Amino acid sequence: MSETRNIVVLGLSFGGLSAAHYLCKHVLPQLKNSKDAKYELHLVDPSTHFWWHIAAPREIVSVREMPHSKCFVPSMDGFKQYPGLKDSIHFHQGSAAGLDTNARTVTIKGPDGTQTLPYHALVIATGVRSPSPLTTLQGDHKISEKALDDMNVKLASAKHIVIAGGGPIGVETAGEIAAHLNGKAKITLIAGSDRLLHQLNASRAKKAQNMLEKAGVTVVYGTKATGSEEISDGKTEVTLENGETLTADVYIPAIGVSPNTEFLPENLKSKNGYVATNQSTLRVDAAGPRVYSIGDVSGVNHGGVLLLQAAMPALGANMAHDLFAEDKVGSFAERKYVRKDTETQLVPIGPKTGVGAFNGWGMPGFAIAMIKGKDYFLSTMPDFTEGRKYVKA
Repeated sequence: MSETRNIVVLGLSFGGLSAAHYLCKHVLPQLKNSKDAKYELHLVDPSTHFWWHIAAPREIVSVREMPHSKCFVPSMDGFKQYPGLKDSIHFHQGSAAGLDTNARTVTIKGPDGTQTLPYHALVIATGVRSPSPLTTLQGDHKISEKALDDMNVKLASAKHIVIAGGGPIGVETAGEIAAHLNGKAKITLIAGSDRLLHQLNASRAKKAQNMLEKAGVTVVYGTKATGSEEISDGKTEVTLENGETLTADVYIPAIGVSPNTEFLPENLKSKNGYVATNQSTLRVDAAGPRVYSIGDVSGVNHGGVLLLQAAMPALGANMAHDLFAEDKVGSFAERKYVRKDTETQLVPIGPKTGVGAFNGWGMPGFAIAMIKGKDYFLSTMPDFTEGRKYVKA
């Protein structure tokens, strides 16, 4: 009798879905020819739904424009296109709670308890989390849906809105709120350093500031929000690093992200807490054979969907190479990922303008609005939920 070999993907956001669909399109069909093993694909995530959180800045102001039915979709729906793999794909709702690289098992904690799952191959794509369910999932997708609904209501009557964070989420959110309220509220954006948008050059960062100020946003530099506390009348008191406090009707923390790596042994983490991933192969060498990482949690680049797409061909090729070689069912050439840190970031500031660059080339505001500001790339969601980006190996 042939043995069962589990391929486990931890996390079903952009990176995990990309890896899973690549496996279904290019790897598992070949592995079905194995005479020695039966392969099972196990997909693990705390949420049953994938969220296109790229559009969070606009969802924060209007779920009517960006309805939940379009932005949150069942993660497993996209796998119905693989009828030949129907009995080999399994979903586990839960979070990774432990990893034993010697026993080659992962512990999963879910609503129905804890289970231990052995793996033959493992993809770590657990992503990163922000301080708020407004911008990243914090478990079940309904938590974020409710947070967005509640924020839409709060913004309608808010007189002072404070947003902490000078990165793209903070800037985009400030721009969306300013456009939506059109001068009906005071908006303050707290930037911890002396400029906005550190992935863009200084002139484009200054341009973003000018656009925000023209829209009615006050940008405060050189201090960070260090805490917040709800006070009377539903208001929030925001404490700043310089000792000052701000009282806001609405407070939105958009201050950085943390990698979801608490479950990993320390030897599999880099100094900043991300997965210690081989920068060229996307293998996690210290974890043993056939362990990989992809997406923001991998730490191989600055993060984001555009850089994920650049890394996926190497991950896919190396997974195929390793699995085919192990089972002697074929061959697949390895590939190397070459990190490129050219200036690439598109930041809408409201629906009609923005700042950004692609591969070092600056882009005019109308182009940012047309490319991303129109719907925050929502129309491209099937590239990930159905793996359309990975039709070709």
